[in-house]
Amino acid sequence: MLVRIARACHRRRWTTVIGWLLAALTLASVGGMAGTDFDSEYDLPDTDSQRAYEVLERHFPAQAAGTGDIVLHADAGLDAPEVRQRARRVLAAARAADPVVADVVAHTDTARGGLVSADGTVATARIVFTVGRTEVPDEAAEKIRERLTGMSGDGLAVEVSGTMFAPKPSTGLSESVGLAAALVVLLAAFGSLAMAGLPVLAALVGLLTAMGLVMLLSKAMNVPDFSMSVAVMIVLGVAVDYALFVATRYRRARRDGHDPDHAVALAAGTSGAAVLFAGTTVIVSLGGMFFMGVPFVRGLAVSCILGVAATLGLALTLVPALLGIADRWLTPRGRLERRRAGTDGRAGGTYGRYETAVRRRPLAVVVGATALLLALCAPLAAMRLGSADAGNAPAADTTRRAHDLKQEAFGPGSTAPLTVVADLRGAPPETTAGLAGRLRRTPGVAHVSPPVTSPDGRAQVLTVVPRTDAQDEATPRLVRDLRETVLPEATAGTEARVHIGGVTATFQDLTDRMAGRLAVFVVAVVALSALVLAVMFRSPLVSAQAVLLTLLSLGASYGLLVAVFQWGWAAGPLGTGATGPLESYLPMTLMALLFGLGMDYQVFVLARIREARLHGAAAADAVGEGLRASRRVVLAAALIMAAVFASFALSPDRIMKQFGLGLAAGVLVAAAAVLVVTPALLTLLGDRAWPRRGAVRPEGAPDAGPRPAPAARTDEPTRA
Repeated sequence: MLVRIARACHRRRWTTVIGWLLAALTLASVGGMAGTDFDSEYDLPDTDSQRAYEVLERHFPAQAAGTGDIVLHADAGLDAPEVRQRARRVLAAARAADPVVADVVAHTDTARGGLVSADGTVATARIVFTVGRTEVPDEAAEKIRERLTGMSGDGLAVEVSGTMFAPKPSTGLSESVGLAAALVVLLAAFGSLAMAGLPVLAALVGLLTAMGLVMLLSKAMNVPDFSMSVAVMIVLGVAVDYALFVATRYRRARRDGHDPDHAVALAAGTSGAAVLFAGTTVIVSLGGMFFMGVPFVRGLAVSCILGVAATLGLALTLVPALLGIADRWLTPRGRLERRRAGTDGRAGGTYGRYETAVRRRPLAVVVGATALLLALCAPLAAMRLGSADAGNAPAADTTRRAHDLKQEAFGPGSTAPLTVVADLRGAPPETTAGLAGRLRRTPGVAHVSPPVTSPDGRAQVLTVVPRTDAQDEATPRLVRDLRETVLPEATAGTEARVHIGGVTATFQDLTDRMAGRLAVFVVAVVALSALVLAVMFRSPLVSAQAVLLTLLSLGASYGLLVAVFQWGWAAGPLGTGATGPLESYLPMTLMALLFGLGMDYQVFVLARIREARLHGAAAADAVGEGLRASRRVVLAAALIMAAVFASFALSPDRIMKQFGLGLAAGVLVAAAAVLVVTPALLTLLGDRAWPRRGAVRPEGAPDAGPRPAPAARTDEPTRA
């Protein structure tokens, strides 16, 4: 089937290329015209914080409006006449900044939420919007931000805080840097502009296609606002790699003397089949995210699955068409290319010496490499999950400065308030008369606001300020203590039900949900991926070693993230901001992506080794032949994908930095493992790693794959 599709696209090359271009442009245009409806709320069904939001929506509709803070700081004191006048002008400018602003609560209006520090040098005023905090238009938020912070000076500093004012993720620079890096690696590895340009062109078409699909998907289901960035990152890396694997096999076939039609059939039947299995493994891994039971996680998974599926379609249809168009330029006959062609199949140089070492001492190589991988995984034991806040933003950002000012003036917990909501369920408001007092006596609580009863008299709300900030380990413990002990005791014997909401509690619920279901997710992904590989290679041992090495590569990626983002290693050069926990959904998402991507290299190398076995080579010889045939393209593919992923660390967004660095490290370690540990392991296992000798096709026997050129039967495509 793959061969027939590839041949049809190769023969109708211009129709295929134009069709893909039109489809990609149409999807991107329609998606852009339809607009996006990304989810920034991150709803968590069946959690305590979600129940708190539902009670607020029913009984406190006015509190559904989004709010942000204006932080004022004056060393001379805000009561100084000249400072007081400037502060009034700031508040007036905020009220008139944009129609999306419904009201501004002055810092002096403490009854409605204004705050002034004890020494009178720091105060916060509140901006109330006409829409929810996640629905404030980016343009309006940017205009308000620039207008207010631009009024700093003459002894008064003005900062703003709130999620609507936080820096927005941008992938434009990352995309350009990633594609430029891919071009450089391809040119250095293959010495051909056509060979470098073809995968990049496929990636650009995949980029347009994926962007259109994700934009349309956001109108149909809950898709988190960072899904586009993650999908773009994955598509760029995977599209270049998949196109590269097919193109290099085609070029080898052409260099071996096959005509274009037979060459494209050979590439589709071997590398194309390997690409299909590799892409299927990625999709299976992403599908494991559905086990988490979180709507926005499902949206992220579907976004990435659509992107990977689009790249698979490109690799199996568009790439054969492009190969037909660029055929004359793909195999230049310059001196450099002749030298590479002459040495590509020989075990010379550094890797040749390594291959000799593997044959002589495979056990030592396996033990040494495994020990190194375990050392890289060691920081994983200290991994802590949570959520970034303004305290992790770069020091130059206004939300970070506002965060620091509030903590210095009002205490660490002022940036992590908890919203306690009581659903009275028909009981009188006096039922919870002792609730505020019980909360004030709780260790870890710094301040409790007076309770406010809803207009319909059916609910109450009050704010609890912890003594610690959101990322302190004591804050989650306080939330659990309030939910499990304090609140049930305070409302014992009544019909009232009390819930804790707010950003801090919501992200704690997300962390608990992710941690609670991570084990099920890991088992599901590992089992399904191992099954796919076992079916492909018909060898449980080969499948098991691939899974174990990929898990070690994943652990090394986690270890790097812990060292950088929790311990602060290289935080300055990388611009990661203050140290803090990793995002709660990061381990799950990285595993889904890296487990599939890391398996890609296993699939491509093992497929070439299995081809050698199918042609009758002994187990040890097949390992050498397979590695010599695939090592350069696997190394180039890993460098390209790592460069694309690492370029996303240029984003100011902490989440994108974590994704970019984690994915880049993971694919590099996975490629190194498959080029170093896999051959040593398979050499140790010998014939035990593969089906019985009788199941291996002898040299020259009829192949299960298509036979476009009967005269060259031993080189015919096989099903990888």
